[in-house]
Amino acid sequence: MIKFENVSKKFKDTKVLKDISFDIEKGQLVVLIGLSGCGKTTTLKMINKLIKPTTGRITIDGEDISRKDPIELRRNIGYVIQQTGLFPHMTIRENTEIIAKVEKLDPVKISEKTEELMEMVGLSEEFLDRYPSELSGGQQQRVGVARAFALDPDIILMDEPFSALDPITRTSLQEELVNLQSKVRKTIVFVTHDMSEAIKIADKICIMDKGEIIQYDTPENILKYPSNDFVSEFVGRNRIWESPEYIRAEDIMINEPVTVSPELTIGKALDKMRTMKVNSLLVVDGPKKRMLGLIKPKQIAKMKDRSTLVKDLMLRDFAFAGAQDSIVDLLRVVDDNSISEIPILSEEGNLMGLVTENSLVTTLSQQYFEEGEVI
Repeated sequence: MIKFENVSKKFKDTKVLKDISFDIEKGQLVVLIGLSGCGKTTTLKMINKLIKPTTGRITIDGEDISRKDPIELRRNIGYVIQQTGLFPHMTIRENTEIIAKVEKLDPVKISEKTEELMEMVGLSEEFLDRYPSELSGGQQQRVGVARAFALDPDIILMDEPFSALDPITRTSLQEELVNLQSKVRKTIVFVTHDMSEAIKIADKICIMDKGEIIQYDTPENILKYPSNDFVSEFVGRNRIWESPEYIRAEDIMINEPVTVSPELTIGKALDKMRTMKVNSLLVVDGPKKRMLGLIKPKQIAKMKDRSTLVKDLMLRDFAFAGAQDSIVDLLRVVDDNSISEIPILSEEGNLMGLVTENSLVTTLSQQYFEEGEVI
């Protein structure tokens, strides 16, 4: 939807942006983040032509915005800033409706829309006749968000909208923004300097430094696969523990667990357990390793006839997880079923790997140790 092509910006002799190129897909919430002076706010303001690029091209839905009238362009772009931008001499209703009235929309529809917007941002109608000074910082920022949605724009720009708020209010508004975005699916470009905030709200994160894009990717990939040392340091090496849902079964599972055929005798199965030093065997069938069941030593110990086949003794009812399940999901499976090993299966029921109690403990312990420290 929004495309930057080799965009640069110079202020006098200072080059603020250096030939940046990236795409923002329709309906995504993209966070621009970096140290002060990295160019993130400049990039944001170019989208609604508050700042014009020195070189390069910016398009929205394939149309070069340099050819569009700024007023016409901004009609379809909401804008939320840190200071809320509310007019102190106007009521909340007047602040919220001012853009729609400038556009000379139907007064009845404007009033109906205002009430919808108040509900959307979690404010009751009783706030409409108050003035900004009578509201808390968080409430004022909610009004600022409501006003940005007044003309139902496709694009919302948010320039550090929550940075001046106290931590509790800020966390609450972050959660509300995520919930709101899940319903309205606007294209939102959000500037922040807080990595925790970026990870919490973003579909994609654009990390910038000295006017360049260092990494542009999903929060999960940035946490797991930082592109260089700058990103690692900026993100924080243990940051992923703030979002354990990004640690998935496929990241920690044993890829080639010990398996047996259902046609093997339990005597040979026991020998395999001893040789491989495992306390269970996964029973699979065929080249795709369709999982049929489990064999454990206590089952075999009860059998005197060691020629009995594995398929006649195996446990057919067993707990399992998927490759994309998070470590939080895995811990829940362990707790709910009182087990120490979790087979990881594909949607078709084929064995992909095994997560053991030991791999869970090892993974969980990593958050308490710095890189390079001997455990």
